[in-house]
Amino acid sequence: MISEYIPAIAGYNPNVKALIVFIVLFLVLKLILYFAQKLFISLTSKTKTDLDDLILSKSTGPVNFLALVISLILSLKEITFTENVEFILFKFLYSLLAISIGYLIFVIVDLSLVRVWKKISEKTESDVDDTIGQLVHEMLRIILIVAILISILNIWGINIGPLLAGLGIAGLAVALALQPMLSNIFSGIAIIIDGTFKVGDVIELNDGKMGEVYNIGLRTTRIKSFDNEMIIIPNSELATSPIKNFFQPDISIRVNLEFGVEYGVDPEYVKKLAIEEIEKLSMINRDEEVRVIFTEMGDNSLNFKALFWVDDMAKKWPAHQEAMSRIYRRLYKEDIGIPYPQRTIWMRDESKVKSPNPTDDKFKSVKDKYFSAFGHEYKEEDKDKEGKKK
Repeated sequence: MISEYIPAIAGYNPNVKALIVFIVLFLVLKLILYFAQKLFISLTSKTKTDLDDLILSKSTGPVNFLALVISLILSLKEITFTENVEFILFKFLYSLLAISIGYLIFVIVDLSLVRVWKKISEKTESDVDDTIGQLVHEMLRIILIVAILISILNIWGINIGPLLAGLGIAGLAVALALQPMLSNIFSGIAIIIDGTFKVGDVIELNDGKMGEVYNIGLRTTRIKSFDNEMIIIPNSELATSPIKNFFQPDISIRVNLEFGVEYGVDPEYVKKLAIEEIEKLSMINRDEEVRVIFTEMGDNSLNFKALFWVDDMAKKWPAHQEAMSRIYRRLYKEDIGIPYPQRTIWMRDESKVKSPNPTDDKFKSVKDKYFSAFGHEYKEEDKDKEGKKK
């Protein structure tokens, strides 16, 4: 007992002796840890990496808890308990000791592996190794839990040999029971190796759910929707269903914008106006051609579709909204109506109110012309006219 080395408390009550031993021992251990920390800081201050600083900050809590448990175990030995109480109490404290030591080892190994893996991933162009690093982290956590569980069973005197033998006999039943989980694990590994998607990609599932890949785990993948909802899907489902990845082959994306105008307007003139307005956008990808297609003579309108590209998916909807507003304002400025489904009975004097007509002067620049390349030829004609003037 520790009290045998402290003569001054030999005659005290066992409970008092236990309290004194606990306080003295805990203070001594804290003092040792303090000087050890100072020494560690002085030695690691000369290194270029911050790994040692991370290990020190993450391990301070587990080490202090370890000192507390050791002090409790040694101080409680000063008190005489009944056999059953002593067995349960000390087995419990030794279990806490095993948990704190296991967690401390996990922190050191995990931080070291994460840092090494980060250096390796920085040298590669692929992002797959980042996702593999997450899987390694989860596997380490599982190994830690299993190792601590085995240690605790040994502490409580449970022989795991017969238990393992029993698991061997019941291996088939266990394998069948774990089949869905194993399927999810191997599917997750397959997704990472195949490069179907990675953390940070924006994907759309077969059922229309869409969001950013938040985490790829051993069993499930978490997708954060644009409404900040977490969608959790088993990896086996993702591995066997069609997935639309908006970040492959790259993050550029085409913007499709549909609109309609009233009958009586020359369609080539509408194409020209729409292209002019879209090309005023600062965020469009100018390496790609802006196109406007006359898609349909609908029940109530002449329908068009504008197609242009942006270099980042994050710009898709801002570009869509700006283009839509610009086209609407330009059509309004040109007195070109935008119809909506309706039944109209015309009772008017045509001498006072005149409907648009393709023969109007404003449509003269595109009269009797048919632009096969989505309405872009007018730009080349304008350039030719400017060249002739010069």
